[in-house]
Amino acid sequence: MVDLFPLPADEIRDGFYSVIAGTIAGGIPEPSWVAVDDGTDAWVVEVSEFSAVDRARGVVAVSSEEALVKAQRLGIGGAMWLPPASLGALEAFASASSAKAPRTHDAAALELLDGKESVHIVTFFDRLFWRVQLGDHELCDLLAELAVSLEVPGAILQWPALVVGDRDQDAILEAWGVLITENERTGPGLSVLPPIDIEKEALVDAYLALTAGPTAVESSSSISALPVHELPHGRRVGWWGLDVRETPEDKGWLGRPVDVSSNRCRWRLESTETSGIVAEVLASDEIASLEDVLAVRVPGWASRGMRPGSPAGLLVTRIAEAASRQGLPLWIPNVDQEGLRLVLGLPGTVWVDGPAVPS
Repeated sequence: MVDLFPLPADEIRDGFYSVIAGTIAGGIPEPSWVAVDDGTDAWVVEVSEFSAVDRARGVVAVSSEEALVKAQRLGIGGAMWLPPASLGALEAFASASSAKAPRTHDAAALELLDGKESVHIVTFFDRLFWRVQLGDHELCDLLAELAVSLEVPGAILQWPALVVGDRDQDAILEAWGVLITENERTGPGLSVLPPIDIEKEALVDAYLALTAGPTAVESSSSISALPVHELPHGRRVGWWGLDVRETPEDKGWLGRPVDVSSNRCRWRLESTETSGIVAEVLASDEIASLEDVLAVRVPGWASRGMRPGSPAGLLVTRIAEAASRQGLPLWIPNVDQEGLRLVLGLPGTVWVDGPAVPS
């Protein structure tokens, strides 16, 4: 039987084991573990000891949206509501079995480079915004793919940043452009610090360089405006961008982020017909207290990997229901094809951007 922790309350324990056994008997792959949200952070402490790959293969049974946010931040592959139900378990187990496992890089490999006297540090232009828009998990995956394309050992720092053996800055930026273009991804601009000489240890010196603040940095260009469509009819309603002043063809509103914080930001929408604020929310009960907003939005990192049975899927569904009750459009970013199937079943007016939206 799958590892279950902490043990659920007596009144639901037998039912819990029965639901899990029935789901596995139906042919759904067994997750690596199932954590139970008991109202404390005991499950968070235990899950935090797992590797990123192990987290992606696990499931958490939650009793609150706050727990879903924590599960999303931890990169957990599946989630279901308490008390357990067969459909919820089926979707959660399926989500965990198909979750994208993060790439890993062993920092020790940097120490194995013969004759290494300097390293390059690579991070993102407009880093604070992109941490909110894509999330650390996605940004780290992008940096790991860059290291692979450069064919060099690398270490991922929790900035996030990539540390690699000395390489030509132009070659790094060129490899990044190819990576983003070939995969048709929404990619942030890349910042490459000048090579630093190693005085203590490679990672220590890298963190010191990052925390010292801006120095001479080469940066690739940022993205142009990206379209936002309304479902279910698919009509384009606007665009979003960072440095764009006018929408392409001047059709629809243009959204730009303002007031970026550690886990969300506010957006200003401007058009010839309207202007106003879109507020990002991480819980359904935040919506009722909002005043003078045109719409609500899910932070980009919170919607990554959205599908039935994922932490993002459960969270976005609850937020959509609350937004519909308030008569506010909900803007969901980073929607891929799997996420689109979930979004099409949501109530109310929904705006989407991401890989599933035609450019």
